[in-house]
Amino acid sequence: MAAEPLRLMLCGSVDDGKSTLIGRLIHDLGAIPEDVLSGLVGEDGQADLSRLTDGLAAEREQGITIDVAWRYFRSPRRTFIAADAPGHEQYTRNMATAAASVDVAFQLVDARQGLTDQTHRHAQVAALLGLKSFVLVVNKMDLVDWSQGVFDEIAAAFAALCRSLKVEGQAVPATARSGANVVERGETAAWWTGPTLLEVLESLPDALDAAAEAPLRLAVQMVLRPDGERAYAGRISAGTLREGDSVRVRPGDQTALSGVSWDQKVPSRLRWRGNL
Repeated sequence: MAAEPLRLMLCGSVDDGKSTLIGRLIHDLGAIPEDVLSGLVGEDGQADLSRLTDGLAAEREQGITIDVAWRYFRSPRRTFIAADAPGHEQYTRNMATAAASVDVAFQLVDARQGLTDQTHRHAQVAALLGLKSFVLVVNKMDLVDWSQGVFDEIAAAFAALCRSLKVEGQAVPATARSGANVVERGETAAWWTGPTLLEVLESLPDALDAAAEAPLRLAVQMVLRPDGERAYAGRISAGTLREGDSVRVRPGDQTALSGVSWDQKVPSRLRWRGNL
């Protein structure tokens, strides 16, 4: 089976650089056509990469993210589906929609501000929705002269937040506007010997493989009756299913033999004929 794209969400407070970071990733990977790039040039003659994810007229007019914007891109090693989630508190429900559909949360903070109430709120929502992997991007490091002390303090606060939520987390410094430590290292400080953001993205474990090793979970979404028999259609969210496997159905703890005729890893849709 071909590897599934890594699904990630960028979230955080307003103006922390989420849209700019997605635009920078796609730009530096050479995935923005010239005609699209020319349309992003602002009054200063420079490309405003944050506008790449603006799909609504209100977003373009107000310069904010309102709805979740999905963007597909690939690196030489991996493919990605990124969700740009809004940062305003009143649009937190839209951020929750994105969190329910991704494998990992990338939280952005302004290096001058550190963790905010919205950082904590987004982390709590993402953890409640089952995300276990978090990456903190300490953005705008150029505005604090790439201070190691500033980064270490923010990273320590984020580590404490991850411990309280019982999730895994790591922190990476970057400057999305210039691209420093996003795809290439650029003008970073000598003290940072860790990975670029792209290297972090490419090194994250495949959520598909992890889910396949978990116990089988098939949420039944439809009951069918072809040829007078009962069949169940749904989505496997974890585990694998083979023909002849004994399947326990809850509630009720009834057991049936699987009638699928192929090995199938998640995520997929299938029809399963049982003898219930």
